[in-house]
Amino acid sequence: MTVKLPWIKWRDGRPRLTHSPRERALGFADRDLRHGPAGRWFTYEEAETASAEHHAKILIARAGGATAKPAKPLRPATIEDLLDDWFASDEVQTLKPTSIKSYEKAKRAVIFRPESRTEAKERRERERAAAVLGIAIPERAREPIASAPPSSIGAPELRDFFNYLKGARGHHMALAAIAALSAAMTWGRESTKWRLLRNPRLDMQFDRPDGRVVLISLEEFQALIAAADSSEINRPSAGDAIYLGLFTGQRQTDRLALKDAGLTAEGRRRFVQSKTGAIVEVKETPQLAARMAAAKIRVAAVKMKLGLRDMPETIVVDENTGKPYNEHTYRHLFAEIRDLAIKGHGDVAPCPTLAFTNENSGAVDFKHDQDLRDTCVMLLDRAGNDLLSICDVTGHSYQSAQTIMKHYRARNAARADAAIDRLVAFMTKEGMTG
Repeated sequence: MTVKLPWIKWRDGRPRLTHSPRERALGFADRDLRHGPAGRWFTYEEAETASAEHHAKILIARAGGATAKPAKPLRPATIEDLLDDWFASDEVQTLKPTSIKSYEKAKRAVIFRPESRTEAKERRERERAAAVLGIAIPERAREPIASAPPSSIGAPELRDFFNYLKGARGHHMALAAIAALSAAMTWGRESTKWRLLRNPRLDMQFDRPDGRVVLISLEEFQALIAAADSSEINRPSAGDAIYLGLFTGQRQTDRLALKDAGLTAEGRRRFVQSKTGAIVEVKETPQLAARMAAAKIRVAAVKMKLGLRDMPETIVVDENTGKPYNEHTYRHLFAEIRDLAIKGHGDVAPCPTLAFTNENSGAVDFKHDQDLRDTCVMLLDRAGNDLLSICDVTGHSYQSAQTIMKHYRARNAARADAAIDRLVAFMTKEGMTG
């Protein structure tokens, strides 16, 4: 719901008086509309009254050319303000959409406290109710660093925040959040508005997580499919995405946007990225062909059930909406599927190995949808394919695919045994029998 009032800009339900250079020359200053420096934000009705009164003052000031009464001192600019300005700058907005999206996620990790899925759902319900009632939209809980002035953040504060985020959001997101904050501070040094003096991130070293290479066994794959197709979950579309992961090795975000463009003359399945138009051609396995044929029938049934005008274009279609999954929804759905597969229920036999102890951290970890991509690399290697062929199928760089295979081969006892058997056969052939 978009709310417009003269001289007022809304930021996530928070009203703020803003002015053009003409009004600032008359002495008017931008300021937040709230009760006290850290008090409650104005409701819509309060903001509407303030807007009308302020407009009257501006008209008087314009007519008389008088300088308005100085506004109350502005609150100090915060890290959140810096991130907002940086994110809206050309430096960010001219990047590729994927980079902008990544920066946005990292920015939100700096500003907002993490929420569980239930907490996020309850917050959205409160926001919708507040919008309908016309009252102040409740604020999401913020990280303390978001309200701190940039000048108060030094290397010790960055280190504490990084260590906190590692536990609260994970190692990768902690690194991403620090990178976004550092980029904003570097931009702020050259901004005529901010003129920051330093970036404390420079010369700091942050540990990076060890590479994660996890194999999803065929038993675990079948357990995930059974859970997705079960009456309790009833989302075979998620099973379709899992099939595509194992048999094409494509990234999760790419799989959710794939369109089926039919078979080529050489018998390859032609996939088209609905967002980018990129084309992926993969020789179709009988298992994937059977699953894709069933998926077409189910998508047609979804179209009829929901009364859709047009047939959905993507292969993976959310049965509840008739649309492609977004990453957030699918991630949570996969977690539900995995939980059911681990515990088992009804026709779904328990598969506890989907949870394991991470050898790097020593903590309990779970197998993720993204592990299907590495699994595809591992299985192609195990089937005897060379590195170039594997990269042609999955789209991995040669370096990343080699890293995955190196990790997997070092832990494959059967491969090691076969290698020793070949060595023994070779040495015997050369005459060394004892």
